[in-house]
Amino acid sequence: MPATCRAGIALLAGLSLSACMTSVGKWTYPSGRYPSTASPRGSSARVVVQPFLDLRSDRNQSAMVWAYIPLSPYGWMHFDRPEAVVPGGLTIDYRADPCVDMARSLAVELLRQGVVEQASYASDYAEDPAATHLLRGRVLSFYDRESRFCYGLSTVGQAFWYVGLPMGTSSNGFCVELELLDRSDRRVLWRERIYDADQVVEGAYYGPEWMRFSWMWERRLREKFAGLATALGAEPAPLPPELERELRESPLPRLPESLGPDESTPMASTPP
Repeated sequence: MPATCRAGIALLAGLSLSACMTSVGKWTYPSGRYPSTASPRGSSARVVVQPFLDLRSDRNQSAMVWAYIPLSPYGWMHFDRPEAVVPGGLTIDYRADPCVDMARSLAVELLRQGVVEQASYASDYAEDPAATHLLRGRVLSFYDRESRFCYGLSTVGQAFWYVGLPMGTSSNGFCVELELLDRSDRRVLWRERIYDADQVVEGAYYGPEWMRFSWMWERRLREKFAGLATALGAEPAPLPPELERELRESPLPRLPESLGPDESTPMASTPP
């Protein structure tokens, strides 16, 4: 093989490897995208955060194999519960437990911003007798939808990825309803629905990571956090300039296309 061909192949291989360096396969919080900010005046509240109720749909389907069948233009997959998928060559591998991880992130953010005196996560739904508030929620959506383009040429079509054509599309979406209760009399002090969804074109050299849940959730959670801080008797922490600018420049949050079967059921009817 001529030296120029070998050099070209090596270059393409190196670029393809570098394009995968932003891949994220595990939930983390904080995401590391935004710096911390502190409340100017915290409260003496003691909050217990319970695991969220899982009210997502059960659709976990993959037709990714069609991307590699000659004359077929693309393959796709839609996972309403991406963490429950058996990982393989044609499926994703994403490690998360949304009902636990997103609930824990609330306790983390309350302490991170200094909004309350104490915030703890109760994995068994137990309530600390000394707690003043209870924070609970339900997950209506936490899905991943992907497509891959092989341009009707099966694996040969992947060569187009390395000349700049799209590899496919990626969409992440979530919807969580939160509720803060006064633990003494079960009065609802604050209620909010936090959600977002996106759809991006992915290429070998462009596009964000395939799984963006952590920073999408942090962005929208901190956007709404002022209301929770106020309900707890604290002064809200300011948003960091990076996040403030991103919220100003980004579109308004989009409600996910896929919501669970209990989407129309009022949250107050769910068990404590």
